[in-house]
Amino acid sequence: MYNIVIVEDEPIELESLNRIVSQCVDNVVLHEASTGKQAIELIDSLKQIDMMLVDINIPLPNGKEVIEYLKAKNSTTKVVVTSANDDFDMLRSMLSLRVEDYLLKPVKKATLTETINRTLGVDRQTMSASRAMKQNITDLLDHAQCAQWHDYLLKQVNQAFQKAQAGTDASLQLKELFDTIRIHLARPNDQYATVHTKLNSLAQEVERYGLTPSLYAHLILSLLRLSHEIFSMTPITAKLQSSHQAFLQRATLHIERHILEKLTLDDIAKHAFVSACYLSRGFKNQCGVGVSNYITQRKIAIACGLLQYSDLNMNTIALELAWQDANYFCRVFKKTVGMTPSAYRQLHASPQRSAAIVTG
Repeated sequence: MYNIVIVEDEPIELESLNRIVSQCVDNVVLHEASTGKQAIELIDSLKQIDMMLVDINIPLPNGKEVIEYLKAKNSTTKVVVTSANDDFDMLRSMLSLRVEDYLLKPVKKATLTETINRTLGVDRQTMSASRAMKQNITDLLDHAQCAQWHDYLLKQVNQAFQKAQAGTDASLQLKELFDTIRIHLARPNDQYATVHTKLNSLAQEVERYGLTPSLYAHLILSLLRLSHEIFSMTPITAKLQSSHQAFLQRATLHIERHILEKLTLDDIAKHAFVSACYLSRGFKNQCGVGVSNYITQRKIAIACGLLQYSDLNMNTIALELAWQDANYFCRVFKKTVGMTPSAYRQLHASPQRSAAIVTG
């Protein structure tokens, strides 16, 4: 996620810059200031500023003084100056402040877009991946696709840890994931306030500790638990509760929201508003698998990630997935996957961890 500050005192120009930046940069949080005083307050309050667009002729303190203050506090922030005056003396003074570019107003969209992408180092591949992430998150959350949401989270987190095992730092990939979810869930009434807090905490832990085996289980289990809250408030979820034809969706939604808990057919049927017998027949006919087997398959998918990327022992994994003990977990895992959890862990371990694997 990028934090970009726009310092501009002309309302029309400010609106234009805001629109252009929003269109050309994905996962951006924009901050606005119409005076030098407001700009300095933002510099003091924001932990990170990736780029600042500064009109040099803003009310006091002027743009040059704002840039001097910014550089004194954070020399890594990229700065692009805008001005309606073709003042070469001013341009020379800007060079001493190590600004990235100097644009004449009115700034053309193509010019500003190219300048921002070059300044932030955003390439087309990165932009495409960010847009795909944003679209996936929007589609899955807006349509209450909880099972697919969990698959997506597992895939994203597993890919990041796979890169980490290969020696590539993928921390930014996960931080962008958490930030994108937070931005999507932004609501004026703060209904997702606790979710925002938790996602921000997870991002900070990734930054602080890196993608270590000890952090993997915490991330995955925390994200799965957050789904309980996220999918309790969507408009689609409300529609499912009132639809007589949506008992299967209600059943799978309840299963996914409680996937880390012990689930029974009677309890699932109660939340699907049908009898246990009706749910059992309907689920098997529509999904091709019984309720119990569906739950097992969903839990095993989580267990595979925990075995491959975390350092949890077998008994802890079993307890986290609400199975009675490690022996029962091992029997279920072998029946479903075709090998024991220990063999699976050994098969998928990175070379660095193979010798140190704890099989429980």
